[in-house]
Amino acid sequence: MKKHILTIIFFTFIMCTSTHINLHATSQVQNNDFQLLMEKIRQDFAINPPAEEIEEALATYNEADGSFTDVDYASIQRTNWPPLTHVDRLYDFAFAYTTPENKYYKDEKLFTRIVKGLEYWYERNPWCHNWWYNQIAEPQRLGVMLIQLRTGNKRIPAELESKTLERIKKDGGDPAKWTGANRTDIALHWIYRACLSQNETDLETALENVYNPIVYTTKEGFQHDNSYFQHGQQLYIGGYGDEILKGITQVAMYTRGTRYAIPQEKLALLSKFMRETYYPTIRGQYMLFDVLGRGVSRPKVTDKSHTALFARRMVELDGAHADEFKAIIARLEGKQPAEYKLKSGHTHYFRGDYTLHIRPGYTFDVRMVSTRTARCEYGNGENLKTYFMSDGCTNIVTAGNEYAGIFPVWNWARIPGVTAPQLQEIPKAASDWQTPGTSTFAGGVSDSLYGVSAYSYIDTYDSIHTGARKAWFFFDEEVVCLGADIHSASDKEINTSINQCLSAREKKAIVCSKGKRSILEEGSLSYNSPEWILHDGVAYLFPEKADVFVSKQTQSGNWYDINRTATKEMQQKEVFTLGINHGTQPSDATYAYLVVPGKDTPKAINKYRKKGNIEIAANTADVQVVRNKDLGIWGMVFYNAGEFKHRDIQVAVDKACVLMIKENGPHTAALHIADPGQTEADIQVSLTLPGRSKAPQTILCSFKDSGIYAGATKAYDIRFKKY
Repeated sequence: MKKHILTIIFFTFIMCTSTHINLHATSQVQNNDFQLLMEKIRQDFAINPPAEEIEEALATYNEADGSFTDVDYASIQRTNWPPLTHVDRLYDFAFAYTTPENKYYKDEKLFTRIVKGLEYWYERNPWCHNWWYNQIAEPQRLGVMLIQLRTGNKRIPAELESKTLERIKKDGGDPAKWTGANRTDIALHWIYRACLSQNETDLETALENVYNPIVYTTKEGFQHDNSYFQHGQQLYIGGYGDEILKGITQVAMYTRGTRYAIPQEKLALLSKFMRETYYPTIRGQYMLFDVLGRGVSRPKVTDKSHTALFARRMVELDGAHADEFKAIIARLEGKQPAEYKLKSGHTHYFRGDYTLHIRPGYTFDVRMVSTRTARCEYGNGENLKTYFMSDGCTNIVTAGNEYAGIFPVWNWARIPGVTAPQLQEIPKAASDWQTPGTSTFAGGVSDSLYGVSAYSYIDTYDSIHTGARKAWFFFDEEVVCLGADIHSASDKEINTSINQCLSAREKKAIVCSKGKRSILEEGSLSYNSPEWILHDGVAYLFPEKADVFVSKQTQSGNWYDINRTATKEMQQKEVFTLGINHGTQPSDATYAYLVVPGKDTPKAINKYRKKGNIEIAANTADVQVVRNKDLGIWGMVFYNAGEFKHRDIQVAVDKACVLMIKENGPHTAALHIADPGQTEADIQVSLTLPGRSKAPQTILCSFKDSGIYAGATKAYDIRFKKY
């Protein structure tokens, strides 16, 4: 009996000891994870502030209380919040104090000033009218600063660190209450705070909120068409798209190799968005201006060379697509030209009312707005002349920098692609945030290489009172742009702007009118139905009669007029402008023009024209049709139920739609169709190929119960009975 009791005691001791060892080991693993995360964070933000910048900041430092004499701590202005300068300077002080190569490394006086500065910030507790500064900018900077200070020769008082972390927790917000990039940004400082306090629960909560937005949603965030929304149903591939990619890839690198690593299915979604949407909107080093939201009014915003950082992270995170990301990096860093390893593709983003067409030689996009989406915003005093940017706006880029820095000198009534009255004062939408469009018919069809987009534009707001039926037909060499039913009650001249970009310095613009060619010198000219105009390697052809205006001139303006936080210093740019004048109060006016990139000489243009590859078969208020003979593709827009007849094809539809028909052989065809109205109603198509098919082929295209995919393309293979 005594021996049995001793055996029980022995095994109990072994089990308790084993449990203690396991708990200790688990605790050690958790602690190691926190230390590993903090070390990665330090590496990510490592800087060595120049001594002269530290000295300049110290010149305004108030030794008595730890403030800076040139900072307005009472300011609550919504952008460029002045009090944040205090945190930024302490941040630099912290890195100077902890960086061995810095002149101020281990400097006792600087350390004392950091501590006093943090105490002052805590006691003063400045507040901004824009929540972003209080819940994102300030706590993120403080979190990184405290993590870096942990490596210092001296540690800041534990009480000061503790109460600063408590303030961050209290005022920094709950990420779960936000969506998209805002959720990720708030979660970031939760990660910093969790590491400093070794709080595993908060760390798991933070990481859940970083990774949680990586899902397809109908709210703010990644959409089911692979676009991105923020601030309601507003396209924001750039701007907030930048922000969420920065945060997620940052955290994914921190957690790589730990038990907190990003889930593979979420990494796949992130990679798809980056490779197929985000980076394709960047040509060379510059992002297309109409996906940037209100940020388009910020100087240098189109230059996205810094986003090579996100791609470099993905090289490590997503090895399966490392080569694609390496090519992206090479373009962004300017080591390879804009066309390097670009693949041809065409996407209509049916959730975002946005079309992106890519060829190695050029990129062309269209931004529309409907009752389902929001106009480009102008909040916080930014993007004040944006009104027409959502109404069929187009980018035409080859090098990518065609619009870099142009926005302060732009004529904002002549945004490329837009049909609008020439107002001296650009109106502001009814709301600075989340103003919906008015069109119920905005969308496009795509087979992944070619496509057609259509926009039934009507706007009775303010002094606009203008409408048009606008369509774009996308092929390899060209984009065909049609407009019909152009009407207006405005007393201003109505223009369709074709382009307004920086003037090419090295290449002369050439106009061919009535068979005569002339160099476009400085100034503005009008032409009655010119054959073509060439500028910067892009040819613009005019197959129908049109009153065309073209100019090459210096335009002036300042950033402040479009962004109240920017400089009032006057800017000057040489600008090339091209458009069509429809006169005042037009009724049932039309336009047709072709954009043909990659044509550097008149000889190249004439060779292209002789092919006669493009046929504009209809351009009316009811139907617009373009045929590409080489490709055997018909693009059609029906604005209501109707029929189109041609010697080579007959098509009837029982509802409005946009479609493409590709003739694959004598008795076969491929039909791609979409409903820009997103009505979720079935569409019946009757198709005949005269001389090749025995009878009409009827196809019932099912859109019932399509839900969020109501605007997506449906594809059908058609076989005709032989004669």
